[in-house]
Amino acid sequence: MVSPISHAHHVKALPPAIRVMVELGFTAEQCLLGTGISEQQLQLTDSIRDFTLEQEFRFHRNLLQLTADPLLGLRIGRAYTLQNYGLFGYAFLSAPTLRQALMVVRNYGPLSFTLFKVDFEVRGRVGVLKFSNQGGIPEDLLIYYVDRDLVGALYGSESALPAPLTLLSVAVMHADLDNSNAYQTVFNCPVEFDAPCSELRIDADMLDAPLPMSDVEASGLLQQQCKLLLARMSEGSGFVDRVRQIIVARPGYFPDIDYVAEKLGMTSRNLRRKLDAECSSFKQILAEVRYQLAREYLATSSLPLEEISVLLGYSTPGNFSHAFKRWHGTSPRQFRQENR
Repeated sequence: MVSPISHAHHVKALPPAIRVMVELGFTAEQCLLGTGISEQQLQLTDSIRDFTLEQEFRFHRNLLQLTADPLLGLRIGRAYTLQNYGLFGYAFLSAPTLRQALMVVRNYGPLSFTLFKVDFEVRGRVGVLKFSNQGGIPEDLLIYYVDRDLVGALYGSESALPAPLTLLSVAVMHADLDNSNAYQTVFNCPVEFDAPCSELRIDADMLDAPLPMSDVEASGLLQQQCKLLLARMSEGSGFVDRVRQIIVARPGYFPDIDYVAEKLGMTSRNLRRKLDAECSSFKQILAEVRYQLAREYLATSSLPLEEISVLLGYSTPGNFSHAFKRWHGTSPRQFRQENR
């Protein structure tokens, strides 16, 4: 049976879990047994070019077998913070309100480490973050993934909030394994088991309070870059796409070819050869990324051209304008007027 899960996770999902296991007395080598990934490779995560779901499943099965703890997901989930998720996490952190932050989760959930479909909705006076099973998660890992992701969503968002979330209730899409007290302790609220999907429920009055790290402009720009990453994920995970992801990973910073080559664990010469074999080049990819981001910034933000040129790595607005006219055939100002 083909898994309906349409995206592979980044290998960066593994180190937070390994840190918990090391605290429990296990080694990284034990955690990675049979995955085909070494601890040394994990230090240079971008050198692992084909991290598959089967490798991910083997890793998490290792953790469960090592600990023999059916509640391990509740512990592992606390290891994930917003900063672990890169652009996605920073887009959440900079959102103006919790409502808008949860919209980031709904819109860009595949950029996190979950295998569930994530949605957010308001039902009367209750805000609901919902995790639905798309299929494809092995039965022996379902409880682990459910527990990990619910706890990760609750505690991982703490750095973005003025105070810890108070939940009204939680729904869990697996049976009660005679550990209901443990779940109520972790979530500090009533917990329903055997639900059709998992849910974290909060008072809707909490949704529109301002967040302490709110930055409306930054959040918008980060979400545009999340959109670009998500589009690339849906197209595939080829080598050219990995180069694109490294280029857009740090907002407002465009690395040179030597930096990208280092992140991929190769020389810049080999990177050029690899891209040439795929009928591409670093210069071409960089131009494509800049062009796509330029169109997003011009059409969806009120940023002046001077700031957009800086965000795209140009030394002067004039250089940016010349480049955009070469790409699109019109000036940035004209494009903005036609697309607002």
